[in-house]
Amino acid sequence: MSALFADTFYWIALTDLTDSAHQRAMTLTVERTDSPIVTTNEVLGEYLTFFATTSEQMRRKAVTNVQRILENPGVRVVPQRESFLAGIAL
Repeated sequence: MSALFADTFYWIALTDLTDSAHQRAMTLTVERTDSPIVTTNEVLGEYLTFFATTSEQMRRKAVTNVQRILENPGVRVVPQRESFLAGIAL
């Protein structure tokens, strides 16, 4: 099965139960459980920035989620330099 690219929108929707796309992100996650997930350092930085002005509880949740993403063998986090150079090549 092809990889699923997880952008900032996806991670925010998974985290924020009040996000209008939360249920769709959850459904997609369940439907694609066998698909590897690819994301980037930039995406995770944007994700943390999004939650930077929220409550302490949400900020902690976001940091915990990023730690879990980084430790998850089913998620490939593309280093910033690699994705930057790929974007230039594109």
